[in-house]
Amino acid sequence: MKPDWLDTNEYPFKSRYLQLKAGRMHYIDEGEGTPIVMVHGTPSWSFLYRNLIKVLSKHYRCIAMDMLGFGLSDKPEDWSYKPRAHADNFEQLMEHLQLRDITLLVHDFGAPIGLAYAIRHPENMKNIVMLNSWTWSLSKHQSFSKASKYLVGPLGKFLHSKLNVSTKTLVNELFGEMENVPEPIRQHYVKALGKPEDHVEKLACARELVGAGKWYEELWQQRKRIQDIPALILWGERDKLIKIEALQHWKNFFHECYVIHFEDGGHFLQEQNAEEVARYIENFVKEEQKKQEPADCH
Repeated sequence: MKPDWLDTNEYPFKSRYLQLKAGRMHYIDEGEGTPIVMVHGTPSWSFLYRNLIKVLSKHYRCIAMDMLGFGLSDKPEDWSYKPRAHADNFEQLMEHLQLRDITLLVHDFGAPIGLAYAIRHPENMKNIVMLNSWTWSLSKHQSFSKASKYLVGPLGKFLHSKLNVSTKTLVNELFGEMENVPEPIRQHYVKALGKPEDHVEKLACARELVGAGKWYEELWQQRKRIQDIPALILWGERDKLIKIEALQHWKNFFHECYVIHFEDGGHFLQEQNAEEVARYIENFVKEEQKKQEPADCH
């Protein structure tokens, strides 16, 4: 049963659910062909990928989940919401779907969650597509030092002083850079986090973005398992949350990566530049497929 606030013209997908120990996890599975699996960050959900899915599902199988606490998934009261726990849930979904030759698309704190799976199962991976993200310990990084500024900009304030604000305040702060996003679209992010009186503390695993530093560091140390997977990085240069220095880390992470800069793009390229992003992803997947085809023996 879809909630009455959901605009099914904007989000015209069939809802599917995987029953986990902690609750039901919602996901969508659209189209056929090579799978493209999309992992969201905070405080978004699969709705963020809707315009990419409308384009890419014409030629590919597009899967996007809502982590517990987000979107149309359950929001259990007594669950940890730590990134490692989200990563375990994501792995259960991948096992349930039995996917191979995956193009993994990650964004924001969806990167450590998605890449944790890739590191454990590199044999299932074909390509990695990344939008503004990180997956190393934030506590040592120069841009994220000092207790009051683990992340620059609105998310920094959110981490330390906004854990008790309404979901509407949170969304307006994080999406503040996107003045051109219509209010009805913004409302899809507000409503998906729960009731207006709900506090974000139990939903968005805010403190864990830094608190999970040890786990992030473990992933970073295991990066060799996926360093040779072809990667496409799409980077919004006007991101107020994750600064451009993070991009250099990713260039060092992957042995073969293509970087596309969006000079006027911010943290949420999926909202601001959906058609361009979809086109770059489609071209990248096609080109990598060509490289792996056996040479013509004429």
